[in-house]
Amino acid sequence: MKTKDIIFMSMMLIMLSVVSCLKTIDDEEEEVEIKMLIPDENEPFHTNTRDIAVPNAVSIAFSDGQTNVNNPFEGQGVTVSVNRQNVTITSTITDIEVNYVLSGNTNDGFVKIYGDYRFGLVLNGVSIKNPTGAAINIQSGKRASVTLVDNTFNRLIDVGIFQKTEGEDMKATFFSEGQLIFDGTGNLLVYGNTEHAIRSDDYIRVNNGNIMVKNAIKDGIHSNDYFEMNGGNINIYAQSDGVECGKGYITINGGIIKINADGDGLKSVDNLAILGGNIEIESLGNGISVVSNIIVTGGEIYCYSGKKGIVSEEGAIVVMGGLVVASAKKNVFDCDQQMFSITGGTAVGVGGATIIPTSGECRQRVVVWGTSKFTVGQLVSIKSADNSEVLTFKVPKAYSGNMALVFTSSALQANTSYTIYKGGNVTGGSDFHGLYSGAVSSGGTAEATFTTSAMVTAVGDVNAQEQ
Repeated sequence: MKTKDIIFMSMMLIMLSVVSCLKTIDDEEEEVEIKMLIPDENEPFHTNTRDIAVPNAVSIAFSDGQTNVNNPFEGQGVTVSVNRQNVTITSTITDIEVNYVLSGNTNDGFVKIYGDYRFGLVLNGVSIKNPTGAAINIQSGKRASVTLVDNTFNRLIDVGIFQKTEGEDMKATFFSEGQLIFDGTGNLLVYGNTEHAIRSDDYIRVNNGNIMVKNAIKDGIHSNDYFEMNGGNINIYAQSDGVECGKGYITINGGIIKINADGDGLKSVDNLAILGGNIEIESLGNGISVVSNIIVTGGEIYCYSGKKGIVSEEGAIVVMGGLVVASAKKNVFDCDQQMFSITGGTAVGVGGATIIPTSGECRQRVVVWGTSKFTVGQLVSIKSADNSEVLTFKVPKAYSGNMALVFTSSALQANTSYTIYKGGNVTGGSDFHGLYSGAVSSGGTAEATFTTSAMVTAVGDVNAQEQ
């Protein structure tokens, strides 16, 4: 493992000690549909603008082809230029965080912001459609704190080919050169009909809010420096990647994120850490794809992938806690000759193959079973000699050829004999994408037995090599 990766792993351990379009996947004889929802963008949209008081506010309200501006900072450093419903804001203020409050509805306009100091952007029930580019175009490299006002509905749409200004980037429907921080409990709907839906050339942090990307030609959310999610709800339909960080890392501490992507679900060039939250991914590419390390310490994660499931190209995969359910056409876990460590949590993964966890790095029992010929929804159960059930799982996709199953849980006891059953029925309990808890299985055919004398036990013809 590289020196920088060892340092990162050590830092994570120290921190944790003190804290947490219609597409198909070809699967030989099977086709699995992943539907992309593309609603009518021209349907009536009700913004539900609220009567709110905002300090240091410059308000911009769109209505019936008109743009109404209230700028108390006129002549003091903030200029608001209006051409029909195209609004350009230029600020030279460097000691006050001005809040730009947007409301109303325009089908032919945009908001563009220049400035050398951090500011607030308050979406108070606004719908902006720009026929020639970004609906919101922030040409400032400073931090923008975006507030989604409670009970409001906000919508951003781009249409057609972007008409760009020379010397300026414009790469998304909601584009910013600087940092974007989302907060508030309102709703934001974004259509990325030309490029990305939401993009920052710096970092993106989501603390709260309900963000829906209903269509993105490129990535649903794209950041350069890093992407961090602490709360809120994100739902993405993307024709490329769901969330991609181009240069930095991804950290998910909480919230709910659901991704339906033609590319990869979550993608970064640096480390990816999941400490909490609920993540659900359906992708034609890889579910989670990272160049460096992947660390899971909490949360609930589901990946359903047309290629590989959870992939580290040059680093390690470390599962320390949480709940992971992964299904992939190819390798369900893949970390390219590096470490795959399991020390806690519950994880079940099925794929055409897998990397076997590294025995010397695991602190929790793991079983890897090599088998074949499974149909969608067929049951796999693992029981001890006294009929105690440690795994009850319905395979979410068909495997007409080889299938590798990886399972780990604190319920797997040392030096204990278990039997793996294929088929049968399940009653009671609850399930997370096919992984049952509190359920009882019956019937089925005994396929294999094993004893957990080692930390990692391989059963059958496993289509992988230990790393």
